[in-house]
Amino acid sequence: MKNIITVLLAGATLYSCNKPENKVSENKATEQEIKTVDAPEPAETSDQEVKESPEENKKETVELSAFPVQQIIKGYLPLKNALAQDDSKKASDAAKNLFSILKKIDISKTDAKSNSELRDILESASENAEHIGDNAEDIAHQREHLLSLSNDITDLIGEVGTGGLKLYQDFCPMYNNGKGGTWISETKEIVNPYEGTKMLNCGSVKKVL
Repeated sequence: MKNIITVLLAGATLYSCNKPENKVSENKATEQEIKTVDAPEPAETSDQEVKESPEENKKETVELSAFPVQQIIKGYLPLKNALAQDDSKKASDAAKNLFSILKKIDISKTDAKSNSELRDILESASENAEHIGDNAEDIAHQREHLLSLSNDITDLIGEVGTGGLKLYQDFCPMYNNGKGGTWISETKEIVNPYEGTKMLNCGSVKKVL
């Protein structure tokens, strides 16, 4: 009987000694398994998130306005008509208005922005309009610059047209010491701005524009 009790005590002792070691080894194995698990890969970004909206890629387009040739011509005609009436003051006022029209034109914002010759025409027309506006007491000087201004308007029409206006190019053979001079008119009837009331109907229609 004592031998049986002794055997049982020895077995219990062995079991209690071996059990903790088994737990430690099990814990180590578990930790090793956790360490070998791969880390999750970062989520892929969808193409829709990466790509920019087509609206963001659109560049702003600047709309070019039509060159205001009709406005210029309508500024010129009252000036020409005032000189036909020998009214230098009225011609001066009309010239100042035309000068203002010409100076407000930003050719770079029009459909004629690449026309370098047009820039020169506008500059010359501005200078002539300014001279006429500044010489209300000297109608002869005004008429000299009207001749140059009329040539500018003719060149302008040659570049960009009349803007839909029906116009006439008239010619006076007597003006400028017999060298003659042209002007632009809105009527077929001859009304001479160079000779004025003394030879109002001197001249002829040279061309229909």
